[in-house]
Amino acid sequence: MKTAVINAKIVTNDKIIENGTCIFEDGRIVYVGAEKKPFDKTVDARGDYLIPGFVDIHCHGGDGAEFSDATPDEFDKIAKYHLRHGTTSMLATTLTESEDRIRASLDNFGKYLEKYRGGSLAGVHMEGPWLNPAQCGAQNVKFMKLPDPAELRRLKEKYPYILRVSAAPELPGGLEFGKTGKELGILMSVAHSDADFNTVEKAMNCGYALMTHLYSGMKGVTRKNSYRTAGAVEAGLYFDDLYVELIADGRHLPPELLKFVYKVKGAGKICLITDAIRASGLKNGEKSVIGSLKGGLPVIVEDDVAKTADRQSFAGSTATFDRIFATMGKAVGCGIKDLVKMSSYNPSRIAGLTDRGEIAAGKRADLLLADGSLRIKKVIFGGSEI
Repeated sequence: MKTAVINAKIVTNDKIIENGTCIFEDGRIVYVGAEKKPFDKTVDARGDYLIPGFVDIHCHGGDGAEFSDATPDEFDKIAKYHLRHGTTSMLATTLTESEDRIRASLDNFGKYLEKYRGGSLAGVHMEGPWLNPAQCGAQNVKFMKLPDPAELRRLKEKYPYILRVSAAPELPGGLEFGKTGKELGILMSVAHSDADFNTVEKAMNCGYALMTHLYSGMKGVTRKNSYRTAGAVEAGLYFDDLYVELIADGRHLPPELLKFVYKVKGAGKICLITDAIRASGLKNGEKSVIGSLKGGLPVIVEDDVAKTADRQSFAGSTATFDRIFATMGKAVGCGIKDLVKMSSYNPSRIAGLTDRGEIAAGKRADLLLADGSLRIKKVIFGGSEI
């Protein structure tokens, strides 16, 4: 059955088609344009924007569950919670915990894939445990360790759905770790890193292509013997080939920094993310845990963000992607085409998910209707309305 979204402002990768029609069948887009084609079912956009579904390459959980200790059914619960807010593809993100806990999470992801075929979870992002304690943030330093290329090979062989790894390249073995990851087809990202500018440049040449949540968990300009030294933040901003993540929840980065990064990097090198944890969906004043319930760290939700118990650090976000999308748009004042690049096209491409993230014939029918205020009004996943 062919379904057509009509009367839409269709946001493609290079233009906006006014009063456009998008037709999909069997979960795939078969036509995008202004012509009227035959179809069986109609979705009337009534002049709203039709955009591709959000692709979140960094999300830890939501709705009371977290990938660190979730069962396969809870994996699906998290995915469906974020799907209702427009995330049609996601990388399930683990944290720095014990080796047994991480492997159990990876095993459960495999069971999720077997039980929930066609779900929105596309793969796994391992955020650690190969991180620098000096930039730990809300990650548990007890379980941090040095990067081991041989370990990464073993993990990828057993868990082929590991699509992305975040690590600190300045640690002993970190550069070779990046080379190994790139060779294995893994998206390597600089994260929770105390690297300086020059070390990040070396990391780029060794396979690192992304900066995990720019400004959060990384060194900026520092002084030594009165002399200033540029840090990882400045490297992320300077090198044109480096992609950067932004948690655009309006809390991790204020509007002026979002504007600054957008001006310097441009929409083509920014990936918006939620970095959401199990506390996503809780109200201010409620308490939760980041990481597994047994081994994680306590957090409290205040000011619409999760904070560590001592309130000295943010601890992931409580945002869903619809909030990220609208907050970024309002903060920087960019057009919806640039928002789509940052929310869908860029993250899908850098993660190797080339069958989605844009509205074009042959791509997945993962679609959203958004009004002029950037509010998501309808979610279509794999050709089915949610």
